[in-house]
Amino acid sequence: MEHVVAVLFALGFPAATAPSYSSRRAAILAGDRELKKTEYRQTIAWLSAMGVASVLFFIATGRDLALLGVVWPNSLRGAASVGLAAAGSALLWIQVRAVRTDAATRAAAREALRDVREYFPSGSEERHLFRGVSFAAGIGEELFYRGFLFWYFAEWLPLWAIVVVTSLLFGLAHIMHGTKAMARSTWMGFVLAGLYVLGESLVAPMILHVAVDLTSGETGASAFGDDPPVTI
Repeated sequence: MEHVVAVLFALGFPAATAPSYSSRRAAILAGDRELKKTEYRQTIAWLSAMGVASVLFFIATGRDLALLGVVWPNSLRGAASVGLAAAGSALLWIQVRAVRTDAATRAAAREALRDVREYFPSGSEERHLFRGVSFAAGIGEELFYRGFLFWYFAEWLPLWAIVVVTSLLFGLAHIMHGTKAMARSTWMGFVLAGLYVLGESLVAPMILHVAVDLTSGETGASAFGDDPPVTI
């Protein structure tokens, strides 16, 4: 059963979503907002299923959820991991404010995110859905990529190789957004894996992952015109 869960989400998710998204991208770029909201809802469903399947597998097989990383980080290393995640999250929100208030930063963000511009929310309903995507990703993907897959590969691979393989698979999950997005996600996979290894808990990577996705949505919405510039 663990092989089914691993293959279904590590390979089945990008195999199913990449062609679907490619066929929708032109229409979303052209302004089909209902289609974009459908994309958000389907993404929430996939990512939530990742997390639920990971937890249910451990419960059904009588395994300790601590092996999945579902444990409070009560050591000094755990506290350090949470502190790093909180600091990183704070810096990301500072960056969001800079995009909203500084024209040069706004222009730089627009250029950096141009290849995935169609995915960012516009309007209150899309922003609510994007927040749902952010939390589904931050919780569901961490349960699967850092929790389940770390446990799954432990039988065959040393820790360093698990970090590499899971980070590459995490990048592959974002192939629908292009090679640049896949490279950025792979790099982020290494950061999140580092937090998991440091704290031996999913709490810190979940905190940072949710923050990364939430702030990317806010940054994108501001960079591509959903928010008017703010003067201070």
